[in-house]
Amino acid sequence: MYLFRTNQIKFPLIALVILTALVIIAIESPTAYGKDQELQKLSHFVQSTKVNTAAMQIFREGRDLIEAQNWQKAAEKFRDFITGYPKDKDLDAALYWYGYALQKQGLKDEAVKPLIRLVDNYPSSTWRREADALLVVLGRQDKVNEALNRDNCEIKILALQSLFQADQERAITFVTEVLKANQTQCPGLQAAAVSLLGSHAGARAIPMLLEIARSNPDMKLRLTAIRRLGEQHTDAVADELIKIYDTDRNKDVRIQVLRALAESRTPRGMAKIVEVARAGDDVGLRGWAIRYMAELRDANSLDELIRIYDSDKTPEIRVQIIRVLGEREDPKARAKLLEIARAGETPEIRIEAIRRLADHRRLSMDDLLGLYNGETNTTIKQAYLRTFADSEDPRAQAKLFEIARSGEPMDLRLFALRRLGDKDDEQTVNQLIAMYDGEQNLQVRGALLRGFGNSKHKSAVHKLMVIARNDPSVELRKLAVRYLGESKDPEAIKFLEDLLK
Repeated sequence: MYLFRTNQIKFPLIALVILTALVIIAIESPTAYGKDQELQKLSHFVQSTKVNTAAMQIFREGRDLIEAQNWQKAAEKFRDFITGYPKDKDLDAALYWYGYALQKQGLKDEAVKPLIRLVDNYPSSTWRREADALLVVLGRQDKVNEALNRDNCEIKILALQSLFQADQERAITFVTEVLKANQTQCPGLQAAAVSLLGSHAGARAIPMLLEIARSNPDMKLRLTAIRRLGEQHTDAVADELIKIYDTDRNKDVRIQVLRALAESRTPRGMAKIVEVARAGDDVGLRGWAIRYMAELRDANSLDELIRIYDSDKTPEIRVQIIRVLGEREDPKARAKLLEIARAGETPEIRIEAIRRLADHRRLSMDDLLGLYNGETNTTIKQAYLRTFADSEDPRAQAKLFEIARSGEPMDLRLFALRRLGDKDDEQTVNQLIAMYDGEQNLQVRGALLRGFGNSKHKSAVHKLMVIARNDPSVELRKLAVRYLGESKDPEAIKFLEDLLK
């Protein structure tokens, strides 16, 4: 005899007895039940809480209103608790009493919502029994049944796990039966059964897992079985997985097979992944194969990735390889990325390499400055400027100011100023203000003004006032006035009032 049945969910008898009793009491004498039982529990709950927080103060006020049978005010108080303290440890209790107070006002539809939230989100709550009973009173036995089904399903999965540990033979027999049954009331049980079969039964599970992986109509079960097959670590299983990959056109299945082959760490599995990465019939699947190759973190896979990059001109494949090279803590990967950053075939590829090197801190500031100074392509130079802007190295900030001041092309000067303006620290703002006074080019002055125009620092506000009143350029004066209004600074508002006089 097994621990439980597979064809239907049976509610625990004691749970039904308790619910029935609660419903009878609630229907025949809801007021008495509330006062004699629930209110005692509520008062004890509040009194046992010693911490005097703002949240608990609201809860106590709600308790007092419940005792006074002021249902509307009580509902409002517990609603305030729920919205004001959504992560509080006592939210489950507040949800129950909010629903209770709404039900007392005859607001049945509104009362159901917090009760369902309690049952769904806090299945182990000490207020769960009361919520179940009140849902039955409100005519929502279906929600109580759903919650009981969910609890029962979780218990069944835990029981199956324990059965595998206690008696593997009986567990395997049970899995065979449960996979044949229609588990509409516990849909997660079959997926858990397949997963547990693969992790506990070893080689004995292979025939059943292969059957599920090849043709089971439930896609979740197929993917679970394929994943578990990868954990068998044998070339024989890898060969079967390869057959599935070659014959099945479903993309999710093929991705899962690639993942399983990578986890198998078998020679045949790895050969298949390399084959797909090199010349697969789908660019997206080739990208997945490259990702799984990269996860191996060995020298052979790295060498193979570099060879694929050198021989394949497909942009998507090259970008994918650059990304995985950026994640490798290997001097050879860094050297390849530097090579691409310096002399890649397209600006897009070079920029991707620069981004990956910078994101993973694989470039020193000396490297970056040297690469920038030797670069002629404006678009690629802008990529280096982004990297300077993201750096905390003082030399990066100095380089941005040098570019903003210098005889570089106007696009680069303006780009550098935009990046400096994004920083909004006091030192940078003051440097931009100082640059404004010595700059003659109106376009650059406009960029400088925008750079400190959104700053909340007083020096920026004061400079905007000077520009708004005295600058020779009417357009820049207008721009300064706009930024002063957006600042909402008291001095700025007073200045604008004076300007209107």
